[in-house]
Amino acid sequence: MDLQRIGRYDIKSLIGQGGMSTVYLGYDPRSQREVAIKILPPYYLHAPKFRERFEREALMIALLEHPAIVPVYDMGEEDGQPYIVMRYMSGGSLSDKLKRGPIALRDCMEMYLRLAPALDTAHARGVIHRDVKPDNLLFDKYDNVFLSDFGLARLRETIGFANISDGSIMGTPAYMSPEQIQGDRELDGRSDIYSMGIVLYQMLCGSVPFTGTTAASVMMMHLVNPVPQIVDQNKTLPPGIQGVLEIALAKNSKDRFESAAEFARAIQAVTTGVQRRPSNPTIQATLNSHPSKPPTLVMPSEETAPPNGLQLAETTASPPSSTSLPVSSAPEPLPDLPEPEESPSLPGSTSSPVLSPQWLRTAMARISTVPTWGLMLAFIVIILLSLTIILRILGVFPFSSITNSGLPPSNPQAQSGVITQTTSGSANLSPTVGHADKLAFLKSSDIWVSNVDGTGLVQLTSNGEKKSNLHWSPDGQSVVYTSANCLNLAGLFTHQQLTLTCFSGVPSIIAFDISPDGQKVALGLTESELYLVPYAKLFILRQESHPEDLASLAQCSYYAPYKTTQTLKGAHWSLENNRLAILLTTLVAGVLRDEVSVIDVGQCSSAPVLVKDISPTYFLFTSSAYFDHPEISSLSWEGDAQLLVNGDANEAGFGDLQLVDLTDSRSRQLAPLGACCYRDAHWSPDGTYLFYAYQPEAGGDIHLYYTPATQLNGSDNPIASLALPQGFLTGSLDSLEPALRTAQ
Repeated sequence: MDLQRIGRYDIKSLIGQGGMSTVYLGYDPRSQREVAIKILPPYYLHAPKFRERFEREALMIALLEHPAIVPVYDMGEEDGQPYIVMRYMSGGSLSDKLKRGPIALRDCMEMYLRLAPALDTAHARGVIHRDVKPDNLLFDKYDNVFLSDFGLARLRETIGFANISDGSIMGTPAYMSPEQIQGDRELDGRSDIYSMGIVLYQMLCGSVPFTGTTAASVMMMHLVNPVPQIVDQNKTLPPGIQGVLEIALAKNSKDRFESAAEFARAIQAVTTGVQRRPSNPTIQATLNSHPSKPPTLVMPSEETAPPNGLQLAETTASPPSSTSLPVSSAPEPLPDLPEPEESPSLPGSTSSPVLSPQWLRTAMARISTVPTWGLMLAFIVIILLSLTIILRILGVFPFSSITNSGLPPSNPQAQSGVITQTTSGSANLSPTVGHADKLAFLKSSDIWVSNVDGTGLVQLTSNGEKKSNLHWSPDGQSVVYTSANCLNLAGLFTHQQLTLTCFSGVPSIIAFDISPDGQKVALGLTESELYLVPYAKLFILRQESHPEDLASLAQCSYYAPYKTTQTLKGAHWSLENNRLAILLTTLVAGVLRDEVSVIDVGQCSSAPVLVKDISPTYFLFTSSAYFDHPEISSLSWEGDAQLLVNGDANEAGFGDLQLVDLTDSRSRQLAPLGACCYRDAHWSPDGTYLFYAYQPEAGGDIHLYYTPATQLNGSDNPIASLALPQGFLTGSLDSLEPALRTAQ
């Protein structure tokens, strides 16, 4: 192809180049005007039926004919080279404007009021953009904004470029909707609304809400992470904009605005202070709620797997509807929606009406009939309730305490000060113990999360599938866990469940641990092979992987895998991220006994340095139960010189609790609540507290406790029980697999 000319058009200069196309500034001698010429790579022609699809899609785009869509003037092909001729937008792109900093909310509103009818017009005709981003929002010389590149993402999907493994992704990860990431081919207009929500967030604060080191990690955040608080990035914004963003960026498309027009009206209402009620009651409920509270989300369907191999765990949610959306045909400010006779109530409520003008007039009329003494009494009650809530939050409310199952002291906060309150820039106070603020654990094979004191109990999963190896993701937004041969993730706020990968030919994942700095993982796939790989690279694995796939991800080939001579049972990183405590089973005098080896993996070497080998040949627990059951039911490393080791006295994992000093290999029994029985002992992130489950030797209820590490023996210990419901852990025979989240 002669780059000086294509068809009748003279090529003047290069405007830009991307993976899908190259754009040139051209000149049309017939109309005597400058045009933009989009050149599609010739190798696309090798895809079956591409030319037919290209012509049909390009014609559909040309027929949209909306004032806010970049018009297509011509299309053609020369020497096997397809091209599209469009109006030249001399004002540049939104990406160019964002280089100068965030954009004022009122300017964003005006842009969205212009773009919304264009999107709705396209959606009503069955055209979904699929790649809304700043690069595709262009401006003319009068600074009017236009949508460009309609349908090209669809073309890319048609010819098979939807595989993340080869670096070619349909759409742009930073702006893709969850259903687009999942590979749903029946997208509707709400997918574009999600992308427009991402663009709005970026315009208001200068950055997209979800960023990561890999495309796969960003796509995972779209599926799992809640919308960040934008007012933390731009404190000049009105609080109501957070509610608008949370609706536009809802994980399930059914929870989003029903049309781009509705989205634009919500922005207009927040910007101007004039409230307009959306037609969807769920949307209004979210707008009326506290801006920091994410909307209730429904887990999306797993009918199709996402292009990067991420897959949703089983859910019962139905796929999004693909019904046509309303159409607006003019860029002028959009009219108010009609007021119904009765305003709907909030979902799940019978007494919280939407604040419509009619409702407000009725309420004021009723208030006017209330006697003066009644209004004064109501005012006093409100004041008292407000003071009570404030005192409760500050922890000085006289009746607040943490239950301790009858064990003194009943209020550890008041007596020992072990619970501190941190704000971390948020208005919500949260307790921390030992620099931990959240606890994830298993109950009946499902994951539960609570505050570190046991309050705020939430169930993350409900499928009852056996799980193990619970850990918090480095960003603290998800719980990573294993089930059989699969590595999975559950979102803390969204409750989304994702399968990152499953390993073929492996019955179950034996060991899994994330280093304290979040950079590395130790992954045991067989009884003698331990793989050490970067954490971020787990997200580029295929949906179905093989153990040998990990070898290419490892920074040191000697540790992919590191082969043990005994049977592998578990692995735990040190605080310095370069040592591992490995739990092994070895045959001693014809009896299988558990032992611990500590190795240094800081250097890439075929023979890592053995720091300490705690072997049953010279180390035996002080409890006689170890002779009957020579098994370590749980192991936790403070990361420096101390190991917590649980014996097994009743074959249910409960037994004596031992503290092992790696400097001299000596152990001593810990008995904060009596000699027996303990399980699931775990150090706090900073090593200052010990968390553990306790059940009396004679049986009875199971409770979770925490105790300062310096005061683990003696009757005067400040022992505190987590405030879980009475009897909540009764019958929890399987390990709780506790995981503490480092305070954010």
